[in-house]
Amino acid sequence: MRLQIVLVAGSLSLASAALAAGGVQWIADFKNGLSGWSVQRINKKVPATVFTATTVGGKKAAEAKAVKSMALLTRKVTIDLAQTPVLCWQWRVSGALKTADITKKKGDDQAARVYVGLKLPAASMSLGTRAKLGAARAQGGNAIPDGALNYVWDNKLAVGTTRPNVYTERARVIVMQTGNGQAGQWVSERRDIAADIEKQFKTKKGKVTSLAISADTDNTGETVTAWFTNIHMVGAGQSCQF
Repeated sequence: MRLQIVLVAGSLSLASAALAAGGVQWIADFKNGLSGWSVQRINKKVPATVFTATTVGGKKAAEAKAVKSMALLTRKVTIDLAQTPVLCWQWRVSGALKTADITKKKGDDQAARVYVGLKLPAASMSLGTRAKLGAARAQGGNAIPDGALNYVWDNKLAVGTTRPNVYTERARVIVMQTGNGQAGQWVSERRDIAADIEKQFKTKKGKVTSLAISADTDNTGETVTAWFTNIHMVGAGQSCQF
């Protein structure tokens, strides 16, 4: 994928649609299909990953099929990280990519990715970063976030590896799964977003503004299918609702 700090537009706000009860804020279980989500193409010259609502392994899910393609399925979100800082989700892939290498621009693809767009306080960004963001937004990218966390299913790097995206340090990549050991089955994930924002961007005042899911193969030219479901936020000491 060529651009990891992306414009997320046309999505519905989750503020009024959130199912918040008992400290749980639901983002999507896809029982109502892809309602509230929109496809965002990063490069109109690149074929778009195809997103559909489906059922796989007994779970309602969003399917992302990438064939030499890239796009995001996105929505805006409003989350109180003081109350529900932990992101939970389940995902599944047909297989890890064979030739991807997220340490190089020409190999920057992933079998599956959960993308979290962020708003960060100005004091946490350098003057140079603020200038670059301002220039990008002036050219029509008003919804470009200040930063992003990318949780990925990689093919070679160890689980827990964290690094800047090869195109911009404003996007951090965190490897949650790697290889084919759990391909073809549902895998449950849990990540403290508030802690990751503080560690990666040196601030406790970051806010989540958007969430997206994707499968990305425009650089490698491969084919992969990923599925996502049960995306929700919980309290720091609370169990995920799988």
